[in-house]
Amino acid sequence: MLDGLMVVKYGGSVLEDGHAIRRAAESVKDVVEDGGQVVLVASAMKGMTDRLLATAKAISHETPREVVDHIIGLGEEQAVRLMASALRTIGVSAVEVTPDSPSWPIVTDESYGDAEPIMEECVERAELGLKPLIERGVVPVVCGFVGRSIDGNITTLGRGGSDTTAVILARCLDATDLILVKDVGGIFSADPDLVEGAKQIETLSVSDASLLVMSGAEVLHGKVFSYKPDDLKIRIVSIKDPLKDSGSIIRGAIPEIQVSTHDGPVHSITVIGEDVASAGKGALITRAIEDGGGRLHSFKGGRDSAVFWVNGLAGSVLEGVHGLVDSLDCLKAVSVAEDFALIEVRGRRLANVASSIGRLEAKLSECDICIRGLVTGHLAVDMLVDWEERLEASRIVEECFRR
Repeated sequence: MLDGLMVVKYGGSVLEDGHAIRRAAESVKDVVEDGGQVVLVASAMKGMTDRLLATAKAISHETPREVVDHIIGLGEEQAVRLMASALRTIGVSAVEVTPDSPSWPIVTDESYGDAEPIMEECVERAELGLKPLIERGVVPVVCGFVGRSIDGNITTLGRGGSDTTAVILARCLDATDLILVKDVGGIFSADPDLVEGAKQIETLSVSDASLLVMSGAEVLHGKVFSYKPDDLKIRIVSIKDPLKDSGSIIRGAIPEIQVSTHDGPVHSITVIGEDVASAGKGALITRAIEDGGGRLHSFKGGRDSAVFWVNGLAGSVLEGVHGLVDSLDCLKAVSVAEDFALIEVRGRRLANVASSIGRLEAKLSECDICIRGLVTGHLAVDMLVDWEERLEASRIVEECFRR
């Protein structure tokens, strides 16, 4: 591990002009003069990617995606050269690292527009290309968002790709800190542009931060959590704040994969009625479940029906919910399917939930095991299978995802 190595990423939203680039360079200089080691990742300047993309489309709507990737990646090259120049101007030894550089570290597949890094290659290239620069006291200024395939073609990493670049480099170089410089200096209790009085959160767990991101909070890209090392500290700061001791910190780990089976059978309660999944009716049904001695595990609803996964005595829970159905004209009927096993899967390997579920269903089907219920979330899958099939199903789930 390089002692005190910090990977710092500047987003395009904060690199508005030359003044912003100069201010970013001065912040990096403060860290270097304090004895810190820095790898800098830069996005294209504000609006540049959109302008390049519009230009490419104006030339032809049939431009191949690999050519588009090459064109829009030019914005990052421009920003990197300007940033490296700004650092050298104020006395910081810096070198720009573009896809044409011998020290280029980000190697990907050829999924143009949303490429995935080939981590073994990235680790090797970072070791050979970037570490010697860092150890000599040079600040590498690396293009965010772009990659290069094994065959040498320019790729892009998709939406939020500069965040992805930064966390990959932090992982490859065993950095202690990843600093993401944004136009909003931290994570808040709500979007401060929408809610007056939103408060900054000082520290947040990785799991809570990932849930916020997947539910619409635009603080960083969700891919960051797929590549984050367990001990890496992520700090989100503003361009106006110092790189150290400011902003919001994200700590903790998301397991590679974790499979667990809930103790005891779980039952599926289905309630039919008008607007049954509304907040008010959902709260009443949940209370009826608890009054019947049950505990709610999960809820999935539509306009005319809602399904509740609960434990407890199925008959008692059914009676409790039926009492509510009988008392409200808007609710029509309730039914129960008993004795399922609840298998919970969590981890980074669920980054693409849709493809994961497809593979899993095929594997279970080979053993004549059916998924009786399914709820998915970010890096999370909950499923019901028949109780007597729980051990075999759990084994298949574990084997499927660990591969």
